[in-house]
Formats: sequence, C-alpha cells, structure tokens
Amino acid sequence: GFTQLAHYCASKAGVLGFTRALALELAPYGINVNAIAPGVIETPGTTSLGKETLESFAKMIPQGRVGKPEDIAKLVVFLASDDSSYITGQLIVCDGGYTLP
Repeated sequence: GFTQLAHYCASKAGVLGFTRALALELAPYGINVNAIAPGVIETPGTTSLGKETLESFAKMIPQGRVGKPEDIAKLVVFLASDDSSYITGQLIVCDGGYTLP
C-alpha cells in the first residue's frame, strides 16, 4: 500500500479479486484469466515526468531500468499462448524486481 493512495490500492485489490473469481468461473470452459501488475513502464505518461525522475525510478529497480512496453507485450503474448495453458487466476508482476523484499 501507499499513503494517500487508498483509492488506488483498493482498485488494485479489486482487480485481483475479480481475476481470481473470473478464473474460477471460466476454468470449466478452458478459459484462463490472469492479471498483469506492471511496474514503471516507459510510456507517454511516465516520460512526461522527465528524464531525471525516470532515472531515479531506475535506481530503485534491481534490474537498473524502467520497463519498456515490449516487456509487457511479451508477457501478454505468453499468457495468450498455449505455453501458459496451466496458469490461471494469477497476478503476474512485471516490475524488474522492484517489489522484491
């Protein structure tokens, strides 16, 4: 959680609950449901924060960089493929290790 962001935290928890409930409902039909929790990704929204801000974010990420849209896209392609056919109801974090203890 984050201070002064209770609404954001509640919405994220709602996404997880929705993902798990939908995964249970759709599993009998062979449909997998998963969610992706991206970290800081280089998008127009984050690049507008400025180079210095992005560099400070990168220093807090174990892999030493902010994510690229391609990092998320590759995960989406994997989850949409048969290679992930036994994965359902999961929240997959793609954040360069930022949320590791």
